[in-house]
Amino acid sequence: MNRGDRMDKTIYVIRHCEAEGQAADAPLTERGWLQAKELAGFLSERKVDRIISSPFLRAIQSIKPFADIKNLEIEQEERLTERVLSSTFFLRLDG
Repeated sequence: MNRGDRMDKTIYVIRHCEAEGQAADAPLTERGWLQAKELAGFLSERKVDRIISSPFLRAIQSIKPFADIKNLEIEQEERLTERVLSSTFFLRLDG
């Protein structure tokens, strides 16, 4: 492929808006919904072909207003969930 045949792509990585917690089913707060609407406005003039989201409710709700405007499906990707690094809780006490 020569340089003239190259397909340029822009990827937007977006963190979820304010949510009520960190559980997978934690919904957006009222402020989070306002942020999601602002995000939709920010993205509305950009060319977007696909939306790929974590399956967590807060992530889906964060991009839903934009998906609705653009009439795009939100594709859920299980590999975008948060990793659990340890099931053991350590408490460090200094002094």
